[in-house]
Amino acid sequence: MDLKLVLDGDITIISLSGRIEIEKAQSFKKACLTAFADKKVVFCMKNLNFVGSSGIQSFFGLLNEMNETKQLNVKIAGLNPDFQRLFAFSQCLALEVHESIEGALQSF
Repeated sequence: MDLKLVLDGDITIISLSGRIEIEKAQSFKKACLTAFADKKVVFCMKNLNFVGSSGIQSFFGLLNEMNETKQLNVKIAGLNPDFQRLFAFSQCLALEVHESIEGALQSF
């Protein structure tokens, strides 16, 4: 998975591309908490490839956990239709999903 960071005021936009490697989930979480603790973050997933339902569900769970415990203030943008269906069945109640980055930015 590749990351591209852009700052928009006090909000960090993290654009994800490639495939999520579930084996690296904990190191991803640690890196996020180190770099973005207590910050506003939008994860843009429009260029993320399908990784299988267990991989994306685990990733959603990780983002939800960080958001729910107030470690990060997370929003998600740009889910493709496959990810939208999987998100609808997830238990990630603390996460907000927006169609666009602009919508996510305005929601803070």
